[in-house]
Order: sequence, then structure tokens, then C-alpha cells
Amino acid sequence: MSINEIAKHLKVSKSTVSLVINGKAEKSRISKALTQRILDYIEEIGYKPNALAKSLATGKSRTIGLIVENIGDSYFGPIALYIEEYLRKYEYQVLYSSTMGDNKLAAEIVQTMLDKHVDGIILSPTDGIQEEVQRIIKGGTPIVLFDRKIPGIDTNFVGTNNYEASSAAIQHLLEQGYSNIGMVTIDSQQPQMQDRLRAYQTVLEQWGYKPHVCLTTFREKKDYGWKEILEWLENNPQLDALYFSTNYLCVMGIKAIQNLKRDPKLAVIAFDDHEIFELLQPQISCIRQPLEKIAKSIVHILLDQLKDKNKTIVEDIIPSELQIRKSSL
Repeated sequence: MSINEIAKHLKVSKSTVSLVINGKAEKSRISKALTQRILDYIEEIGYKPNALAKSLATGKSRTIGLIVENIGDSYFGPIALYIEEYLRKYEYQVLYSSTMGDNKLAAEIVQTMLDKHVDGIILSPTDGIQEEVQRIIKGGTPIVLFDRKIPGIDTNFVGTNNYEASSAAIQHLLEQGYSNIGMVTIDSQQPQMQDRLRAYQTVLEQWGYKPHVCLTTFREKKDYGWKEILEWLENNPQLDALYFSTNYLCVMGIKAIQNLKRDPKLAVIAFDDHEIFELLQPQISCIRQPLEKIAKSIVHILLDQLKDKNKTIVEDIIPSELQIRKSSL
């Protein structure tokens, strides 16, 4: 049944029904009795307004676009669920999409979100998405970046203390007596990855030790990434500890360690926890990001921007904590 048919049945104007449906009855001075009569009938017939029509009528779609690298990832997946949970409390629906680190796909996804008239966008940016983010900002759509910043673009951001947390992890390994510490990371210019690498190099330099870095092309090789790590480990038998810049690299690294021809005695720490880390023997030490706090901050900043698009830009850096388990002792 359409709004027009509801209006005819109740013998009221179409605009009156529309105002009640869109929550504007009181502001439009429609009597409480008439408002209730319309609402009761709508409930009786199970009327649900067309989403696009409602969006055009109210100027709001009540949807938020969430764009991440991989929604199935052990970092992005839980954060997405927290974000959806919090936004639902404010009657917003979430449209998900994964870029898989592909700049062209990311640009297409951004355009799709804008075409769907989302009220705001939450984005974990790929390396070359600056132009699209600038377009979102210029178009007036509220946006919050998270996990990684875009140098030179001044916008809302929520992240963690990548440099300080990584420094603490390397410091911990050194204090345990390890001196030949290798790092496995991806070949990326993303700021958070650069911070983790820089922290590793700086702390080792301060202690007078030489860095050993494996820059893997994991994204391109995917399931074969562990073989690249294995080859690097075989060429560096002096290593006694490893720092992985992501949890998925650590999973690949563990597979590589298990396939070493020699019996390895390697301490291990990863940036970001993973559900399997506590199931392994020894259990894997990690830097744990407070995912729920990060999600909450993202939502609060976005909601503030939705209320007032001229709101001051916010940057929230939420500290991660070092979770010590047996693998680094």
C-alpha cells in the first residue's frame, strides 16, 4: 500500500501521512490524536516506507558506508561488528565493502557509496585513495578514517600508537636477552606500517644491534607468502626472535617456522592478536589493539559530524597494550 492509498483510506492529505511517517508531526502541528490514528493504521497494515522515497523525503538515508581492506580479516571483522552494533543503537544501517587493497576497486566502492546517498563514510584507506577522500570531503559527506592516516589530508582519524607499542614489543624482547631480532613486514608505505618498522629499527639502533628485515610481497603472493618468509629464515639462521608487523604475517610466519629444516628456537611477537594465538604452543605474544574502544570512538566522532558538519576535526589515538605470552619469554 502506498502513502496515497493510506491517505485516501484515512481521509487525510498525503502530506499529513508523509509528515507523520517521517517523524515531523509535532513540528508540523499535527494533533496527537490524528498522529496516533495514522500510526495505528500503518502498524495494522504493516506498512514499510520505500527506503529511497524516505531518503528523498527526509534528506537522510540512515545508512553509513564502511569501507575496509578485508571484512573477513581478524582485525577489520570484529571492528565492523562493533561499529554496526553501536550505529544500530542510533537507528543507522551499515553498508559494508572490502577494497582488498585495490585502489581502482576502492575508488569504485566510494562512488557506489556516494550514489547510494550514505549519510557518512567510515574508511580504512588504501595507499592511493587520496583523490577519492578529497572528493568525499569537498562533497560535504562526513568521513572518519581509521587504522591508517593519509598524509596531507586533514580529516577525522582514529588509530593506535603504532610506534610506541612496537617500541615496547622490541624492548621486551631485548630485555629477555634476545639480540638477533628479525622483523617480517609488508612492503608498504602505509603510515602505520612505516611507524612499526621505524620503531623496530630505532630501538635496535639504540641498543647497538643490527636490524634484519623481511619485506614480503604477501598481498600479491597470498597463500605463498609463507614460502617467502621461509626462504628468508633459511638465509638468516642467526635470528633468535621475530617481530611480525601484522597478525596474518605471523600466521604465515608460524607455518614457515614449522617447515624449517633445522630445529628453530625463535621468540615471537605479532602486532594485533589473533584467535589462534592462544591455541598454539607456545601461546603467541602480541600487541593487542582495543578494538571495541576504537569502534566506539569512530562512531561517536561520526555522529558528532552528522549533527554538525562544521564540527572541529578530531584525531583520537587509542593506546594498544602488550600481551605477554610464552612465545616471547
